[in-house]
Amino acid sequence: MTTTTELRARVQDDLTRLGEQHGVPGAAVAFSLGTDVVEATHGVLNTRTGTPVTPDSLFQIQSITKVFTATLVMQLVDDGLVELDEPVRSSLPEFRTADEAASARITVRHLLTHTGGFEGDLWQPTTSGPDALDRFVRDLVSQAAQHSAPGERWSYCNAGYGTLGRLVETTRGLPYEQALRRYLLEPLGIEQVAFSASQALAYSTAIGHVHRTDTGPDTVSDAASDTVSHTDELGPSREWALMPPSNPAAGNQLAMSARGLLALGQLFLSHGVTPTGQRLLSETSVAMMLRPEVPLRGVGSVPSYQSLGWALLRPGIAEHGGGAPGVATQLAIAPDRSVAAAVVTNADVGGRLARDLLDPLFAEFADIAPATTAPVPSPARRVTDATPYTGRYATRQTESEVTHDADGRLWLAEEPVREGAAMYRTAGASPTATRNELRPIERDTFGIIGADGTLSGTVDFVDPDRHGRFRLLAKGRVAERRS
Repeated sequence: MTTTTELRARVQDDLTRLGEQHGVPGAAVAFSLGTDVVEATHGVLNTRTGTPVTPDSLFQIQSITKVFTATLVMQLVDDGLVELDEPVRSSLPEFRTADEAASARITVRHLLTHTGGFEGDLWQPTTSGPDALDRFVRDLVSQAAQHSAPGERWSYCNAGYGTLGRLVETTRGLPYEQALRRYLLEPLGIEQVAFSASQALAYSTAIGHVHRTDTGPDTVSDAASDTVSHTDELGPSREWALMPPSNPAAGNQLAMSARGLLALGQLFLSHGVTPTGQRLLSETSVAMMLRPEVPLRGVGSVPSYQSLGWALLRPGIAEHGGGAPGVATQLAIAPDRSVAAAVVTNADVGGRLARDLLDPLFAEFADIAPATTAPVPSPARRVTDATPYTGRYATRQTESEVTHDADGRLWLAEEPVREGAAMYRTAGASPTATRNELRPIERDTFGIIGADGTLSGTVDFVDPDRHGRFRLLAKGRVAERRS
């Protein structure tokens, strides 16, 4: 048996080693095994100031906020105020996308499972006041392009969670921040939390770290040449908040400690009851949020699903990550084994740290094997006709082009644009364009080959038109063909 003292020493040693190995300036972890909780910290909040990370330090959690938002919505379901399969308009009449007919059919469940079918990355600023989500829904979501029929396919949708946040506001009669504090944070004992840069100043708070650049050309990562150029080393961002305050329900600026984030995970381990005995979520809703809802496209022998808020990427574990330039976080729970962990970091590469730290812990204490990747497709694999795939595709924040070369190989070039590119410049970095080979895996699923020759992800080509040319490219988010 591992004692709490031994476990704490192990987690601390692993975090220190991995922090140095991955070059992460600062990180914190909170890990619970049954009723035992251990914490560990590494490095500094800001390499400019040298302030050390402590267990109370706040880090931005970004998209993990979506699990909080989903829980608030399920509380509304518990209270009989909202139904999952009713149209969103039943409770939020002003909701609409650019497609009027589709808007009337989009349900609360569609938004919770990222299957609403509309453009999700609407990062334009609206206001920073209590009307931010109201303006977000009225001014931005109302113009969002509808790329798929509601419920037809999964495509990660921040705007859907912004809409859910507004639904919470109108139903509870409170701004999102106040509703989250009253119905979740305070009952969970999460007192030190920041929703904005001004609130973050009241605490010991981390700032993101990016590869700082001069005003030269944008950096380019090319799998063919295996080069990435940066004009400077990792350094603190020029601004604490790179995302606008317009969509707090999707996770734009919320910051808390690893300990605070862990409290959300523990709520699901205790079937919806706080340590003080207060029930915040019914057992039925807890079970629903941990149940597979929508299969996620991909390859490999292990099925993965989207639930009502959580990602179920391998059996026995529910998780959610968060990221932005200079920020990477992870929350994971193994409900059947009473294991939970939260990792917060102040660098993009913190995601690798979290994976390397948590995989052995969950393997040992929850008997959950690390995620496996599919075999790398053979370099000899080609498509007989590249025409259906080649062309330009785009979301609001990313432009992509699929081309083929004289050897018959397909290539995917991607570049951040609009607000996605502006975030990097605001941080003092340059947007990074990438170019990677695509190799066929099965049917219209292709592997993305990284600069090191490994499989870094997959893309799917879907919805061929009457000429056989694919209309959509799906890689986490659905991109529509532009030419």
